[in-house]
Amino acid sequence: MHIRHWIFFGIIVLVAGYFVFEARGVLFAPSLEIFEPKNESKVSGSRLRIAGRTDPRLKVWIAGREVESDERGIFEDNMPIWPGYSEIGISIKDKFGNETRKILKVIAE
Repeated sequence: MHIRHWIFFGIIVLVAGYFVFEARGVLFAPSLEIFEPKNESKVSGSRLRIAGRTDPRLKVWIAGREVESDERGIFEDNMPIWPGYSEIGISIKDKFGNETRKILKVIAE
Protein backbone atom coordinates (compact mmCIF):
# COMPACT_ATOMS: atom_id res chain seq x y z
CA MET A 1 0.00 0.00 0.00
CA HIS A 2 1.25 3.46 -0.80
CA ILE A 3 1.66 6.15 1.81
CA ARG A 4 -1.24 8.11 0.27
CA HIS A 5 -3.57 5.21 1.00
CA TRP A 6 -2.48 5.13 4.65
CA ILE A 7 -2.92 8.89 4.99
CA PHE A 8 -6.38 8.67 3.41
CA PHE A 9 -7.29 5.77 5.71
CA GLY A 10 -6.06 7.75 8.75
CA ILE A 11 -8.16 10.77 7.78
CA ILE A 12 -11.26 8.59 7.36
CA VAL A 13 -10.72 7.06 10.82
CA LEU A 14 -10.28 10.50 12.39
CA VAL A 15 -13.43 11.87 10.73
CA ALA A 16 -15.46 8.82 11.75
CA GLY A 17 -14.18 9.07 15.34
CA TYR A 18 -15.06 12.76 15.49
CA PHE A 19 -18.54 12.03 14.12
CA VAL A 20 -19.19 9.36 16.77
CA PHE A 21 -17.85 11.68 19.51
CA GLU A 22 -20.12 14.55 18.45
CA ALA A 23 -23.16 12.29 17.86
CA ARG A 24 -22.86 10.33 21.11
CA GLY A 25 -25.87 12.18 22.56
CA VAL A 26 -28.03 10.96 19.68
CA LEU A 27 -26.56 7.47 19.47
CA PHE A 28 -26.32 6.45 23.13
CA ALA A 29 -28.67 6.53 26.11
CA PRO A 30 -27.74 8.85 28.99
CA SER A 31 -25.83 7.42 31.93
CA LEU A 32 -27.50 6.86 35.30
CA GLU A 33 -25.63 6.09 38.52
CA ILE A 34 -27.34 5.74 41.92
CA PHE A 35 -25.17 6.68 44.92
CA GLU A 36 -27.68 6.35 47.72
CA PRO A 37 -29.20 4.02 48.79
CA LYS A 38 -27.47 0.96 47.42
CA ASN A 39 -29.69 -1.53 45.62
CA GLU A 40 -31.23 -4.20 47.90
CA SER A 41 -30.20 -2.36 51.06
CA LYS A 42 -32.09 -2.04 54.35
CA VAL A 43 -33.10 1.48 55.32
CA SER A 44 -34.77 2.95 58.40
CA GLY A 45 -37.07 5.90 58.86
CA SER A 46 -40.11 7.16 57.02
CA ARG A 47 -38.20 9.20 54.39
CA LEU A 48 -35.78 7.83 51.82
CA ARG A 49 -33.00 9.97 50.36
CA ILE A 50 -32.17 9.05 46.78
CA ALA A 51 -29.07 10.57 45.21
CA GLY A 52 -27.15 9.91 42.03
CA ARG A 53 -25.54 11.26 38.89
CA THR A 54 -26.52 11.51 35.24
CA ASP A 55 -25.77 13.86 32.38
CA PRO A 56 -26.00 17.56 33.30
CA ARG A 57 -29.36 19.34 33.29
CA LEU A 58 -31.51 16.28 32.56
CA LYS A 59 -34.87 15.65 34.19
CA VAL A 60 -34.94 12.59 36.43
CA TRP A 61 -38.15 10.81 37.38
CA ILE A 62 -38.06 9.04 40.74
CA ALA A 63 -41.26 7.04 41.34
CA GLY A 64 -43.13 9.49 39.11
CA ARG A 65 -41.72 12.61 40.82
CA GLU A 66 -39.69 14.96 38.63
CA VAL A 67 -36.26 16.14 39.79
CA GLU A 68 -33.66 17.98 37.71
CA SER A 69 -29.94 17.26 37.76
CA ASP A 70 -27.60 20.19 38.30
CA GLU A 71 -24.77 21.42 36.06
CA ARG A 72 -22.58 18.53 37.25
CA GLY A 73 -25.35 15.96 36.73
CA ILE A 74 -25.99 15.40 40.46
CA PHE A 75 -29.59 14.86 41.58
CA GLU A 76 -31.25 14.07 44.90
CA ASP A 77 -34.72 13.74 46.35
CA ASN A 78 -36.38 12.71 49.61
CA MET A 79 -39.50 10.62 49.34
CA PRO A 80 -41.81 8.93 51.82
CA ILE A 81 -41.35 5.20 52.30
CA TRP A 82 -43.40 2.63 54.20
CA PRO A 83 -42.13 -0.44 56.07
CA GLY A 84 -41.48 -3.48 53.93
CA TYR A 85 -40.08 -4.23 50.50
CA SER A 86 -40.25 -1.48 47.87
CA GLU A 87 -39.24 -1.16 44.24
CA ILE A 88 -38.62 2.42 43.12
CA GLY A 89 -38.39 3.24 39.42
CA ILE A 90 -35.83 5.83 38.35
CA SER A 91 -35.67 7.00 34.74
CA ILE A 92 -34.13 9.73 32.62
CA LYS A 93 -34.75 10.78 29.05
CA ASP A 94 -32.59 13.10 26.98
CA LYS A 95 -33.74 15.58 24.34
CA PHE A 96 -33.27 12.95 21.61
CA GLY A 97 -35.67 10.51 23.27
CA ASN A 98 -32.98 8.11 24.53
CA GLU A 99 -34.06 6.70 27.89
CA THR A 100 -32.34 4.91 30.75
CA ARG A 101 -34.30 3.15 33.50
CA LYS A 102 -33.29 1.48 36.74
CA ILE A 103 -35.27 -0.23 39.49
CA LEU A 104 -34.03 0.42 43.02
CA LYS A 105 -35.02 -2.29 45.51
CA VAL A 106 -35.00 -1.43 49.22
CA ILE A 107 -36.33 -2.88 52.45
CA ALA A 108 -37.62 -0.30 54.92
CA GLU A 109 -37.64 -1.21 58.62
